[in-house]
Amino acid sequence: MSALPAIIGFRKDRIGARLIGLLNILRLGRKFGLPARYVWLSEPGGPYPELVDPREFLEAGFVADHIAVVDRAPDLSGRTDLMTLAPTINDAHMARRLAGGELFFSDIAFDVLHFMGEPAPEARAGIAAIAADLPLAPRLARALARAENRLSRLVPGGLAQASAIHMRRGDLLDGDPWSLGAWPAKYVPDEFFRAWAAGQEGAVIVFTDTPAAAHHMAAGDRRIVPIDRLLDLEKLTATERDMLELLLMARCRRIGGPGGSAFSRAAASLGSAEIVMLPQQLPTPRRGEAYQALLDRAIEAPDSFLAPGDLAQSLHYAARHAIAQGQAGRLAEALEGQGALMAAHPFVRRIHAECLLAAGQQDRARAAAQDALADPRLVGRDQRLCRGVLSVMEARAAPDSGDVAEQFLAAVFSQPAGENAQTAHMAAMLLGRDGPVAQALMFPPALTAGLLERNEAGLSLLAPWFYLADWEELLDDEAARRPLLAGPAMHLKLRRLGPAPREADHALTEGTTPPPPASEIEAQRIGLGAAILSLHGRYARALRILHWLDDIRPGDPLVKKRLADTCFRLGNVARAEDFLAEALELAGKPPLLQVSMARRLAAMGRPIRARNHIRMALKQWPDSGFLKRQGRRVRRTLAEAASDGPGEGAAAG
Repeated sequence: MSALPAIIGFRKDRIGARLIGLLNILRLGRKFGLPARYVWLSEPGGPYPELVDPREFLEAGFVADHIAVVDRAPDLSGRTDLMTLAPTINDAHMARRLAGGELFFSDIAFDVLHFMGEPAPEARAGIAAIAADLPLAPRLARALARAENRLSRLVPGGLAQASAIHMRRGDLLDGDPWSLGAWPAKYVPDEFFRAWAAGQEGAVIVFTDTPAAAHHMAAGDRRIVPIDRLLDLEKLTATERDMLELLLMARCRRIGGPGGSAFSRAAASLGSAEIVMLPQQLPTPRRGEAYQALLDRAIEAPDSFLAPGDLAQSLHYAARHAIAQGQAGRLAEALEGQGALMAAHPFVRRIHAECLLAAGQQDRARAAAQDALADPRLVGRDQRLCRGVLSVMEARAAPDSGDVAEQFLAAVFSQPAGENAQTAHMAAMLLGRDGPVAQALMFPPALTAGLLERNEAGLSLLAPWFYLADWEELLDDEAARRPLLAGPAMHLKLRRLGPAPREADHALTEGTTPPPPASEIEAQRIGLGAAILSLHGRYARALRILHWLDDIRPGDPLVKKRLADTCFRLGNVARAEDFLAEALELAGKPPLLQVSMARRLAAMGRPIRARNHIRMALKQWPDSGFLKRQGRRVRRTLAEAASDGPGEGAAAG
């Protein structure tokens, strides 16, 4: 592993995700003029035994030059995560860091990695150019030529005039552990595929990991053709078939499929096909009709689904529509008789609880959520959603209770930012009032009303980047922080704050002094705008605003905290520590600021002071599971720092 270059890619995943990762790494190598390699995990006894040898579908010399085949995951310690870093720095900054000897890795699997200021279409064009020259293994190249020749005769207008459906089924239907959880980002029910196909001209070819599912969905519509009706794929290995289908999909005009599928995105990267995410990008009237048809079928004809797992995965969408349209009680009653389905697919109990809550049946919703949580097979995301059902009920009943604040903070800081709508709904309820949650997060409640959105069910939601921009260091890891950057573009987040942040930013950039904020709420909007600028790597702009605010509002601890965050991101640790210490004093040393200082000190290998700050936080909130969990994160970081070398002197320890 020591021979790996400065930029590597790695992801333990299926072929589509690995292919996107490989293409991104090759582009970065070309962009910065240095070697870059994709680390390919080969595990014959692992979850992806079909991916043991990339030479099965790529030319052997190409693999030798660009891919490192390994039998264990690489050590990524000491390497910076490019998925999180790239949106915050430009390519010149990246080049300087590479020249300085820094090491990086990327686990990107669903999109094109590009840097601040680098146009995304330009990056995608670079990926497409590399993909066009990707050298295939000889056997696969011959199979592709035969398939293209046959399809040119069987499909009117050839593949270039056809549309493709990517239908993910397989182990999501009945394969543990995958079928134990809901996969809405990867699973599209039949109704949405049929609705999309009805709007396409020409042939619609279905590519799937489960041929029976394609035939079931296409029944009665001669325009929808499963690929195995056109080609004999039986003689190919599983990897060859997957890669052949990727290449054929890439040659189609457009691809309709799940938005969270690396397979269809990889196909689009290999060619010029347009990706249509289903059901999100269906035309509005057709989408609503498909949702209602799915809900009706789930209630009235549950046996019409291909398999119990097909019904279970489809229920996520049916429930979403039922809740939005006031039909949650109808679906909840239908699910009462689905005990066998709930036993096979535990997440269905969670869906049942959400429908009962939306129907106003709180006691039954509580019981259903507790039943779901009692099943040890319930996966983490569904556990958090079930706890969210219980927490929402408690928050509605007692929004200012300490228990509710504890539950909310524990949820927010133990999951990826913005993972579910329940947390966003609780944020809207709790941060709009001067209660313990707003006080803990130092969030001005007056800001909340202007930042709320409503979902399809009419629930008020507060997006996480507004209340976590000041606390990203308390999230577990880079993966949990990514959604803060991956949400709407920075300018769209800032737009929600009104004109004041933009006007202050413009004046300071031009070298003039803005007029003082007209009101307290305007000052808070400007400060939050600076926090969002800093979060997105616009450090100079953020610092200009924050120093100006600090001059005119010298006693504002949140301004000091934001100055500290920006200096930490810039690597100016000494100045950052000073600002954070000032914030602590000005704010009266509240628990979350204590934890923030502890997390920062732990990252610097300063165990004595880090532990002291955690202890002081726990004195104020002694029974807090949230703070105890943060303490465990501090101890873990200190242990990692100790293994790398001494921090504060042993005599001081």
